[in-house]
Amino acid sequence: MKASLISILLAAASLYAQSTRGSIGGQITDAAKKPVSGAAVALVERDTNKKRTAVAGPQGDFLITLLDPGTYRLEVDAPGYRPHVQDLILDLNQEIRVEVPLLPGKTNEQINVTATRSLLRTDSSTVGGVIDTRQVQGLPLDGRDFYELSLLLPGVVPAAEGSAASVRGSFAININGAREDANDFLLDGVFNGDPKLNGVAVSPPVDAVREFEVLSSTYDASFGRNGGGQVSVVLRSGGNQFHGTAYEFFRNAVFDARNYFAPSGTSAPQDQRNQFGATLGGPIVPNRTFFFADYQGTRDNTGITQVTNVPTLAERTGDFSQSSLPAINPYTGAPFPNKIIPTAYPNPTGKAIAALNPAPNHN
Repeated sequence: MKASLISILLAAASLYAQSTRGSIGGQITDAAKKPVSGAAVALVERDTNKKRTAVAGPQGDFLITLLDPGTYRLEVDAPGYRPHVQDLILDLNQEIRVEVPLLPGKTNEQINVTATRSLLRTDSSTVGGVIDTRQVQGLPLDGRDFYELSLLLPGVVPAAEGSAASVRGSFAININGAREDANDFLLDGVFNGDPKLNGVAVSPPVDAVREFEVLSSTYDASFGRNGGGQVSVVLRSGGNQFHGTAYEFFRNAVFDARNYFAPSGTSAPQDQRNQFGATLGGPIVPNRTFFFADYQGTRDNTGITQVTNVPTLAERTGDFSQSSLPAINPYTGAPFPNKIIPTAYPNPTGKAIAALNPAPNHN
């Protein structure tokens, strides 16, 4: 049992690693633009204080890979130069390259760079974009479906009216002309596709999403399952500070209108929707182990006014004497006498199903 649990945890860790393909690299130079070799490079994630280190090569180059999206502090230190400190924001699967110019001086002096780097990916031909945390949690959403924000990116359009997914109320998009079932959906690096329509299988709450990436063209060979767009979602994680949210979105029936085609005197149907939830993240062991949990519930009571035929109260008891159609004996094929079904014939289960129909209230 213990061996099986360990195997599952190791497998989950390896799957998650496949989705963290971000990297930060660059070249370290002096004031004369000559490379500085042997410089100590440290990369610290702000939320968790997780630290990665590297040493600059002969040409002053360095590269740190397999990084999660987040805010990092780049620290570069070399003998005879002032320490260099720079903040970097790394998006999902982004590859950042920085130029680090070291200035001569005392080691107790420090150079802090506060300029924001451009998000232009000069080292990749991939076409796509990232919807970050600020957009996911700040923009209005219909039904709190954050996947709708992918429509903000070029080449992404809603599915054609009447398509297989749209008629079922599922989220569906066409990316650069590809079919709606040609897209690939990932959640923390794990395949997240509906096996029937190849749409989204699991849609996490908005407050649990850190960011997501939509790749529309010329992505690398690691995306080999489908030929359409690649939608990769990354969930939030815990840090050294406790953080959480609680919310409820409520729609009541105060402003609901009566169906124009319903019979006069028919009241407006009741339509109420509650969408509520909470998130919580924080440290278990500071700087080492963290947790993040989320929950969302949806209660949707939708009333619809329809005009249709239902069994009369007499027909529910087997009395069709006032009906235009006779009741047929299934064993003989002939009508029952006087259009009345004997009490021995109706099945109790059938009676219970018939009782679910509303009573007729309109002639």
